[in-house]
Amino acid sequence: MEYRGHLFMQFMVDMVWYSVQIGLFEVIYLHTPAIAGFSRAEMLVFLGTLFVTDAVNMMLFSHNFWHFPEYVRTGELDFFLTKPASTFFLTCFRYINIAAILNLCFGICFLIYALHLAGFVPPLLNIALFLVLCCTGLCVNVAIQTFFAALSIWTVSGEGIQYLYHNLFSFASRPDAVYKGYMRRALLYLFPLALVASIPARALMGTLDMGLAIWSVCAGGIFLWAALAFFDWALSHYAGASS
Repeated sequence: MEYRGHLFMQFMVDMVWYSVQIGLFEVIYLHTPAIAGFSRAEMLVFLGTLFVTDAVNMMLFSHNFWHFPEYVRTGELDFFLTKPASTFFLTCFRYINIAAILNLCFGICFLIYALHLAGFVPPLLNIALFLVLCCTGLCVNVAIQTFFAALSIWTVSGEGIQYLYHNLFSFASRPDAVYKGYMRRALLYLFPLALVASIPARALMGTLDMGLAIWSVCAGGIFLWAALAFFDWALSHYAGASS
């Protein structure tokens, strides 16, 4: 909050990204009434879900994963390893991105607007399932970021790895239904970034297959456990800044 101009600019940069996502689909819907079974209002519900889940990730986690390769490069990771606490917790929960709180407020307001535009009031069961699947989708997102961050133990410089993650995440900014065949299966089961926004949005609208809901819950735990195990294994290969 001390650097108010910087905070405002961070928020405006994210608003540009949100505007690009909205504008892209608005242009497409000028030429077609539906995309992969999604009407314009349903697509806006999906985008609102994407904005909310992305804002939570940016607020609590993403900023910290950007810092992790710097800890490796500068040797600051040595000091975290000597502390009597989880290295993952100390490094990946260290900072909170205050600017993302504004993004979260915008995402919630946009989601409410999209539901109003769709003329749909979700029942409490849908809302509860939506919240659960948002959490499990966030776990999957954190797990994938943890995996890429751990790779910096060997690569040291992490810019390329971080950009690779963000390029993969761009697939999550589209509904899973727009992908077909192996691509869709990969985004649901191999690199399940489709679970981040597509599955919670479907749950909110009441169009989700229960099998995918169960898989989303299981995937959140499985991928997070696997990522933490890989993170600990990568730390065992960390040689320290002196080497």
